Amino acid sequence: MKKQSVAGIVLRTFLKSIGIIVLFLAVGVLSYYLTMLYYNQVEREERSTKYTHVISVNTGNESSNLIYSYNPEKKKIDAMVLELFDETTKNLHYITIPANTQITISATTYEELLKANQGIPQVVKMSDIPEYFSGDVAYEYGIMILQEELHADIGYFTTFTSERFHQYFEMLDKKETTYYPSRSLLDGAAKCRDEGDIEDFMEEKWDDLISDITLRQKQNYAEALVEAKRDYIRAYRAYGSESGNAFLLNKKKNRKLINSLWEMESYVSPQPGLKLQGQDVSASKTPKDKGNGQAKISDRTIQITNGSGINGLAAAYREKLETDGFQVAGVGNYVGGIQTTTTIFAKKKKWGRALAGYFKNPVIQQADNLTNGVDIEIILGTNDDLTQK
Repeated sequence: MKKQSVAGIVLRTFLKSIGIIVLFLAVGVLSYYLTMLYYNQVEREERSTKYTHVISVNTGNESSNLIYSYNPEKKKIDAMVLELFDETTKNLHYITIPANTQITISATTYEELLKANQGIPQVVKMSDIPEYFSGDVAYEYGIMILQEELHADIGYFTTFTSERFHQYFEMLDKKETTYYPSRSLLDGAAKCRDEGDIEDFMEEKWDDLISDITLRQKQNYAEALVEAKRDYIRAYRAYGSESGNAFLLNKKKNRKLINSLWEMESYVSPQPGLKLQGQDVSASKTPKDKGNGQAKISDRTIQITNGSGINGLAAAYREKLETDGFQVAGVGNYVGGIQTTTTIFAKKKKWGRALAGYFKNPVIQQADNLTNGVDIEIILGTNDDLTQK
């Protein structure tokens, strides 16, 4: 009897153990299923995952976001604001770019655009971009055209309908139509006390816009945005001039403006001349924060190394960059295989980003000990051939 009793106890214990194991496996499988169901549902709601992107979408620690206002009745873009946010300094800038900006597209970019629409003209207004490309990807083609003109890297876009845009942005200067985040938007953001509040605030607004990034990618900026001071936000208007019914950008001045904004140290005071709560408000056209440690990209030394094997390419880029005011310390040939893609090495990654607009999807890497002790070294690839006209 004792033997049977012991055997029974062992059997019951064994069966209980098997039951517990099965229960844990069932819970694990169910948790996995529910988790995947949740993420699949989120993914289905993300428009940015439903088409092939034509630019390299970039949500790095320097957020460069082109904000469009789209009029669905006229099927035109009626306002544009370039938002620059630096996670490190917590500086937040808005540069208004007139919607009637007219751009002559370079031969290389124009060739790419013709693959999507044979009817697009080489001289185009930004307001007309939706006429030539359909779907959300149209706004990426807009980035492709504009960032080449500005010589600046634009990471992603956000698009509102005109009605919604004017709820979130208001004009500081009606004469120059310089936009600034609306008081209602800023007041809503001011109620956010921590990262979670900012994430909820973003999710609340997400259905009001379209973008080529996901909500989760945007929420990655939440922690830094909590520390951004609303009174220190800067607003500028792009440099340029009116020509008939078109606006022509000043490439050199705008490149200098954007580069200087990325180089600013953390702001410690509001923008000079800007009064958020007053009636007399104005937007600055140039950064006014002198003596705060800003360093101009044009003061950095550059080495151009030809990795393409194309004769004269380094010299061609040297002439191009020096014409635009950069200091090229020297040129040389790359020791190694032929490079297809241009790589920009810089002691500070944002210095490399400031030059990204000169090349087609360059790789940007931070590095010390560069050739000839320069601040930036550019290894040219065959994709950036300037010798073919």
